[in-house]
Amino acid sequence: MAESLSRNILIFTRYPRPGRAKTRLIPALGEAGAADLQRRMTEFTVGQARNTGARVEVRYTDGDAASMQSWLGDGLVYVGQGEGSLGERLARGFDQRFAAGARRVVAVGCDCPDNRTGNMLACFEALEQSEWAIGPAVDGGYYMLGLTRPAPELFSNIDWGGEQVLGQTLAAADSPPFFLPELRDVDRADDMPSGISVVVPALNEVGAIGDSLDSVNQGFNVECIVVDGGSADDTVRQAAAHGAKVLRSAPGRARQMNLGAAAAAEPLLLFLHADTVLPENWDRTVRQALREEKIALGAFRLRVRERMPGIAWIERGANIRSRIFRRPYGDQGLFMRLADFRRVGGYPELPIMEDVELVRRLRKGGRIATASDCVTTSGRRWRRLGVARATLCNQAVVLGYRLGVAPDRLAWLYRGSVRQ
Repeated sequence: MAESLSRNILIFTRYPRPGRAKTRLIPALGEAGAADLQRRMTEFTVGQARNTGARVEVRYTDGDAASMQSWLGDGLVYVGQGEGSLGERLARGFDQRFAAGARRVVAVGCDCPDNRTGNMLACFEALEQSEWAIGPAVDGGYYMLGLTRPAPELFSNIDWGGEQVLGQTLAAADSPPFFLPELRDVDRADDMPSGISVVVPALNEVGAIGDSLDSVNQGFNVECIVVDGGSADDTVRQAAAHGAKVLRSAPGRARQMNLGAAAAAEPLLLFLHADTVLPENWDRTVRQALREEKIALGAFRLRVRERMPGIAWIERGANIRSRIFRRPYGDQGLFMRLADFRRVGGYPELPIMEDVELVRRLRKGGRIATASDCVTTSGRRWRRLGVARATLCNQAVVLGYRLGVAPDRLAWLYRGSVRQ
């Protein structure tokens, strides 16, 4: 009860009925495609709102409470928006929550998939110090509005749907708001976030792959493809339970990743090890980096999950190698355009060092970028061998590869060091 008074989120959305949802995008996506986008954006926004721990109320149009609950599930409150302009419907939602005793109320739309849990929480935190907070949209409107009291002046005489919504709202207020980051609404075809295919090669990773896939699923407009190399444990079942498309392959990381990439449906591609967790907002990082045409490949900074003596030096060395010398490794999460991956022939099917060779090929076509965010990977190899021994083995393999030692021989050295 205390939480329902303290923190309230009102999600304004429409039931995804073809021909009535996201009508501006029907020329580009068709009626069914536009409705499907509406569905996915709403589901994503609801998931982000649930993660805040706030009371979440879905205020809908073009449906009824039963159909909304059947679609979005239990644990939410469903209320029809009612009649009137957008301003009247927004004002009504705020007024009803404040009349019920709420102290902080945040309204969000479903057209901004970049509005994530952390940003919603930041809005609530801002309302501890400010009477109201607003998230400006690139198109001149706003994607989120937070209030601590009824403010009918913010919803009157506004040209809803135009480029002056934000300016008119600010002019109507009697005090300045707290400004949240400016984000982009999805109103036109070129506003849509590019799709990302995440390919995860796996072999007996039941203990780790769940966390990895949970992090993948935090992204929007993402498909996940797990390519299993013949696991004897429950890796396949675990992957399917997390919503991944599961393919089966003979073992061999390069072979598995190439098979996954061949099945990829999206224009951007990320390869992720099954024991590695992506950072918050990773999909935005990938899109932003690859928006620059000169960037051929990107990677995240490396962080090792387990802390042990010497591991900070390993992290520091890996990040210097990636950022300064432009030589990231596969455990950092490599991302690129699918077209560029296919242009260079994909991963060479080597038993080891396939990531080093792919990076070398892509370097010829553009820049290598290292994001400021970190992936978190398992330190099991360092823990098993010891930091010094594992590092010496790794460097010996890299040196041997550069000197032309046969990859089969290097793979034997690398894997043999674990068995000793």
